[in-house]
Amino acid sequence: MPIEWGTVFQVLGVAMLFATVSRGKKVGTRLLPHLFQDNRYHVQLGKGGPYIPLTDYREIPSYLASGYSLLMSSRAESHAPSLIRPQSIRGWSVSSPDLFFPTR
Repeated sequence: MPIEWGTVFQVLGVAMLFATVSRGKKVGTRLLPHLFQDNRYHVQLGKGGPYIPLTDYREIPSYLASGYSLLMSSRAESHAPSLIRPQSIRGWSVSSPDLFFPTR
């Protein structure tokens, strides 16, 4: 069962930000934040905007709260990274008291 830890839900110490594919051939596939070869996650404002590389996954929720989208994928299902809007991402909360200043 997920427990809230800071701004990200955790299961056995693993961050649980996820989205679920709702259209197309891979409906129901669970997407996770995509870790690129440079060991960074990418967020960006809209499809045309430049991306911001993040080295710490704990920074992701504060960008989601500011309207940034997150590149997510499913390596198990060979799903390439897709830009996912904050409204479609589960496992984080805008109302968390330490959203912008993580204390843990």
